[in-house]
Amino acid sequence: MDFREFQKRMEKLHRGAPQALERIMYQLGEELLNHVIEELSRQDLIDTGTLWNSFSQGDPNNVWEFDGDRDTLTLEVGSNLTYAEYLNDGYTISKPHFVPGYWNGVGKFVYDPSAKGGFTVKPRSFIGRKYFDIALQNFRGGMKALLEKLLQAELERMVK
Repeated sequence: MDFREFQKRMEKLHRGAPQALERIMYQLGEELLNHVIEELSRQDLIDTGTLWNSFSQGDPNNVWEFDGDRDTLTLEVGSNLTYAEYLNDGYTISKPHFVPGYWNGVGKFVYDPSAKGGFTVKPRSFIGRKYFDIALQNFRGGMKALLEKLLQAELERMVK
C-alpha cells in the first residue's frame, strides 16, 4: 500500500468513526437488554410479557436515549414502566386490594383485568429482585471482550 492509499483509508476511517461508535453503543445497549431479559426469565415472577417487552428497543415503554453531543457517548437503556423499579428495588403494599386474573395450569398467576376471579393482596413488604442490577453486573463482566470484538469488526468494516 502506498502513502495515498493509506491516506484515503485514514480519511475514510475518520469520517466513519462517529457512526461506528454509535453502532457499537447500540449493540452494547441491545446486549445489556438481552442480559436483563435473561435475568427476568430466571426469576419466578408473574409474567404478562409487558415488562419483558419494555426492555426491547422500539417498545413504547422502553428507555433508549443516545447522546453523542457532550464530548462523550452515552446510551441510557431501561424501562418506563413504574413497576419495573419496584420489582428491582422492592416495595411495600400498605392497603389490601383485589387483583383480577386466574391461575394457569402450571401454578402461575395470569393478570387479566376482565377476569371474574383473582386474589386479594394483603399488606406486606417485598424484597427487590435486583434483576437489573444482576444483569448489569453480568454484562460488565463480559463487556470488555464484547467491546473489543465490536471495535475490531467496525475497524475491519471501515478500512475495506
